[in-house]
Amino acid sequence: MKFNVDLADDIKEYLEKQYKDYLKKRTMTKKEQRAVREWVKNGNSVYDNPDGAWLDGQVRMEFLDTYRDDEYIRQHTKGMTSEERRRFALAYYGWDDEPESELSADGSSYENDFIPIDNEAMPFG
Repeated sequence: MKFNVDLADDIKEYLEKQYKDYLKKRTMTKKEQRAVREWVKNGNSVYDNPDGAWLDGQVRMEFLDTYRDDEYIRQHTKGMTSEERRRFALAYYGWDDEPESELSADGSSYENDFIPIDNEAMPFG
């Protein structure tokens, strides 16, 4: 593999081996293979991503998974305004602009249940 960046030979070997092993484990389209290959040729690990995204449990998202997310959003937002695309992406990731307020057992919102605390009555206040 011809790298696009200047790297030490041992790093090149490591990234290329990692890439080849990854291709054996993951199923992907030719377009995805090209994207992963370019990512590695730029000196990156297949187990890293350009967004710095992490999964639950503090596991870094793989490049291919973030690439697929980006492609899905791109395909489903064609023709949308930038604001519509932003809202779609936020909803896709579960980060909607309007957070749902929590409801108490009786169905009322907790938002108005704020009870001020008298700091002077607190032991360390």
